[in-house]
This record gives sequence, C-alpha cells and structure tokens, in this order.
Amino acid sequence: MSKKGRRVRRKKTSTGRIYVAVIMLFMIGAMTVQMVNLYRKNQDYKRTEETLEKQLESAKQKQDKLKEDEEYVGSDEYIEKEASEKLGLTHDNWIIFKEKEN
Repeated sequence: MSKKGRRVRRKKTSTGRIYVAVIMLFMIGAMTVQMVNLYRKNQDYKRTEETLEKQLESAKQKQDKLKEDEEYVGSDEYIEKEASEKLGLTHDNWIIFKEKEN
C-alpha cells in the first residue's frame, strides 16, 4: 500500500474513535440524569411510605378504641347508665334524691 492509503485509513480510525467517545459520553450523561430522577422518586416513595405507616398506626389505634367502646356498650354497666339517664329507670334498692326548686 502507498502512504496515501495509510493516511486515509488512520484518519477514518481516529474519527471513528471520536464518534464512539462522544456517543459514550452522551450515554453516560443520559444514564446519570436517569439515576438522579430515580433517586428523587425513591425519596418521594419513602416519604409516602412513612405517611401511610403513620395513617395505618392511627387507624389501628382507632380500631382498638372502637373495639373497647363496642365491649362497653354491650356491658350491663352501660345499659344501666343509659336506662337511668335517658329513661329515668332505677333499681329497687336505689334512693333517688331530687333537688328542691326555689
């Protein structure tokens, strides 16, 4: 081969390397942007998870309170209290005190 043919081949090879390097840099940049976006989404999801866990704990506490109230409403103590307050009913051995009106 002549010297001219070698120069052309070397020129094409170095231009090709530059294109490959530019494409690689572009891909690295795009991947970096995607990684940053994924990191931000992950942080948002963590915050959402914490909020939902707090809501779940609150709901569990409310459920426990409702169970306690349900048990109390079914008790004789509650029935007697409501009958006394709303209907004016009393036991036979109760003594009723009424205030005098002035």
